[in-house]
Amino acid sequence: MSVTLPSGSYIISASGAPEPGSDVDPDYLRGVQNDCARNDIQRFLGHSERSSGQLRKKVTSLGYPVSVADTTVDWAIEYGFVDDSRFCALFISSRTMGRMRLKKELIRREVPEAVIERVLANVSEQESTDELVKQVSSRYGHIEDYETARRRASGWLFRRGFSSETVHAVLKEAL
Repeated sequence: MSVTLPSGSYIISASGAPEPGSDVDPDYLRGVQNDCARNDIQRFLGHSERSSGQLRKKVTSLGYPVSVADTTVDWAIEYGFVDDSRFCALFISSRTMGRMRLKKELIRREVPEAVIERVLANVSEQESTDELVKQVSSRYGHIEDYETARRRASGWLFRRGFSSETVHAVLKEAL
């Protein structure tokens, strides 16, 4: 349900709606609207970890004004429902990607660049080299022609954003 005030339209729950024709306190409506937005995002956050940017985008897509979205995101951060550093760490640990690709994917998921830089500073491509060697061996080790295997494996690694040094080291060990 929405109520239209001179300053704009407010989304509120049916239980919080004022009686038709009664005077409405805008502060009361803002509070009710913030409560509705918080209830809506709790379901959204219950499915998986989200970034603050994704949450802000979701709240505005539900029709809430930007001010309500900002207030709701600040509330979610304050109470620990959203943590961009935690989101980045979980995202990075669940993907086989190089630094460049990780950064691109995190930017696409609307994580602030300062957080991305801080989290990626702790990530080393060398740590994942052993796992990459295993993956490349299992994917391309059965190909009899060395050049074909090397070309396909290097393409696979480059598409995942690994540096040329990492690709060279992995190919040297795996093939």
